[in-house]
This record gives sequence, C-alpha cells and structure tokens, in this order.
Amino acid sequence: MGKFLKVLFCFIIVDFYFFSTKMYFTHGFNTKELMAVVGIFLFVSDLSRRRKMAISNEFLNLLLYSGIISLLAIFSAVFHNTQERAYTTYFMSMLVWLSASYVVARCLKAAHGKISVELLASYIVVVSVVQGLIAVIADNYAPLDNFVLTLVPGLRWAKMINRLYGLGDTASLDTGGIRFAIASLLCAHNIKAMANKEKFKYVPFYVLAFLIIAFTGNMVARTTLVGVVIGLAYLLFYINPFKTSLNSSIMKTWLWIIMETLAVVVILTGIYNTDNKFRERTRFAFEGFFSMAEEGHWRTGSNDKLATMIVFPDNAETWLIGDGYFVNPDADPYYLGESTEGYYMNTDVGYLRFIFFFGLIGLSVFCMYIIYSGRVCIRMHPGHTLFFIALTSINFVIWMKVATDCFFILCLFISLGYVINGEDTTEVIEE
Repeated sequence: MGKFLKVLFCFIIVDFYFFSTKMYFTHGFNTKELMAVVGIFLFVSDLSRRRKMAISNEFLNLLLYSGIISLLAIFSAVFHNTQERAYTTYFMSMLVWLSASYVVARCLKAAHGKISVELLASYIVVVSVVQGLIAVIADNYAPLDNFVLTLVPGLRWAKMINRLYGLGDTASLDTGGIRFAIASLLCAHNIKAMANKEKFKYVPFYVLAFLIIAFTGNMVARTTLVGVVIGLAYLLFYINPFKTSLNSSIMKTWLWIIMETLAVVVILTGIYNTDNKFRERTRFAFEGFFSMAEEGHWRTGSNDKLATMIVFPDNAETWLIGDGYFVNPDADPYYLGESTEGYYMNTDVGYLRFIFFFGLIGLSVFCMYIIYSGRVCIRMHPGHTLFFIALTSINFVIWMKVATDCFFILCLFISLGYVINGEDTTEVIEE
C-alpha cells in the first residue's frame, strides 16, 4: 500500500508539472509555479548536505542564454517603444521550470530509489493517456465535464469554441498538442527500450498507450501528429522490420503493433459509424488523412489558414531586431499600424512571430538555447543521443506552426540527470 501511494503521488506531481494548470484553489498560481517554490528549498537542502557548494557550468550557461533572450526582448520593446512584455521575463520562467522539474526528479528518486530516462518517460506516458481519455470522455459525459470545468475554470473558453480539453489549461489546443506530441515520442522510446531488454512483456501496453495518445491527442490538437510521426521514424530506425536479419524481439514488437493497430481501427470504425459526435471529432483529428482518401491530396483547415500567414519583414531593421510586438498590438496605445484580429502581422507562425518580435538575432539565440539544452541532456544521459535529438527536433518543427518552446521537457531530463549523477554529471565551479 505504501508503494502504491508513493507511485500515485508521483503521478500527481508529474501531471502538475507536465500539464501545469491554474486550479480554483491555487489562487491565481499554476501548479508548476507552486512546485517551483518547493524545488528551491529541496535544491538548497541538497546542496547544504554536500561538503562543497557547487554550481554546474551547464546551469550557468542556461542562465546566460535565458538572460540574453530576456535582454533582447526588453531591448526590442524599449527601442520600439511598445508595451510588449512577452519573453522579457523568460529568465525567470526558465528558473521556475527548472526548479519545478527538480521536484519531479526528487520525488521519483524518493519513490523508486533508482531512476532512469525510461522511468520518467513511463510516468509522462501514463499521465498523457489519462489526460487524453479525460478529454474524450468529458466530451461525452456531462458529470466529468462539469467536474473538470469546476476544478479548472480557465478551460471554459475552450468549451466555448468547441474544442476538447483534459484536466488542465495546458491540456487543450496547441499547448496540449505539444505535450501529446512529446508523450508520443517518449512512448516510442520506451517501446524500443523494452523490446531490447528482458521487459518485453510491457511492450503491448506501450503500444496501446501510443495508439491512445495518437488518437485522443489529435482530437485535442493536431499538433500531436508531429510527435507521432517522429516517434514512428524513431521506432523504424531502431527496430526496422525491413532489415535482412530480424531477431525475434523485433518481429514480436511489430506483430503487437500491427495486431493492436488493427484492433483499435476496427473498434473506432464501429464507433465512427454509429456516433455522430465521435465522427465529427475523428474527422477533425485526422482531417488530412480523410482529405487524402476523399480528395486525393493532403489538406486541413489549420494548414490552409497557416498558409495565409506567411508574411516577411519588409526592412532590414525588422529582420535584425524585430518590431517589438509579439501578441496582438491593438491594446498598445502607441501602436499606429493596421488593426489585426490575431497576432502581430496576422501571423501565428512561430518563426515569423519571433522574427517580428526581436529579429533574427533573438531567434538565433533562442535556437542556440534549445540546442544547448538538448546537448546537456545528451551529456547527462549517455546512450540516448538520438532520442534527445528527436526530442529537440520537435521544438523546431512545432515552431512552423506555433510560437512556444519545449524547454520544459528538456529541463525535466536535465534535473533527472542531476539527481541521478549529482556533481558527476558536470564540471562544477566551487564557491
């Protein structure tokens, strides 16, 4: 019973971090911010128990990168005399994510003793499966829907636009899609890891989890498809069914994948043909595939809209340092440009929004920051190079659609590495 309660507590902590949200009882703070406060005390306590106080070079470099991003954001806003405050506090946001992620790593360590990339991935996968199921069930079961909206009042706007949501305001739209995309890759990684170990018995469960996340995640946001595609490519690379020499493990893994996929397709097809609401949600989730089957080409409403948002700066200054606007500028009393219904310049393309905000200089620093975070993960977790390359690549693919970063998952593995290896993971600077 004690072990069960520890695991349950870890699931709650992972959910509070990965799907951080403001609840009615958190008084304006989200769960990640509350965890960050605890993380500070845990980190200081751990340092005080060591003989020497130490700060890793990687941590200092992350501070430097995030500080430069904030300074560039402040410079762009001040130079162009705008009221924009987006990313001006990114330095603090990075610290909050890092501190909160330390709580997750320490809780897993306390509950399991020995922790690993695969263990953390397992928690995120299960949490994502639960969130996806909540989103679909709440859409069809009013009592659960009312409970979710009571617990997370901020989700009412998602209901107003008829979009699915899990238990958290980051479990809806693109913020939710990004998390389901990441969970898809983590699930693929665990399938690969279990297929190559004596834990093959868990492969069928991870295959089912992958299918559930792929289906429910796309119902929430089609951004999920990015992680599904990258996850499948990752699987094909490691357990390629087309190799000339196949071992029994690879054959069994793909047999489970094929059988479970067929079973899920048969079940969902039956529901699709008998439930109008489910049919509508399914067509939305896989609009591109339905378009391919019915019209002979890939087309989705969001991609069509995104294609109209390709607009580039028309002067060298904007290309270099931006215009100082990130969100809709209509509320800015100093804004004299054309009124926009969406974001600045009517574009939601992540790369373009960053360029218009703080130019290619700011975008380049941001890219280096994400790449560096991925490199730190690779250094801290030897043997997982391709996994972290794939995880980092999700960030850059998603920027083609939306302007949000995936540092929150990378810093989670950074904290995990620190807890696993302590000071041995990095060179340190003695104070």
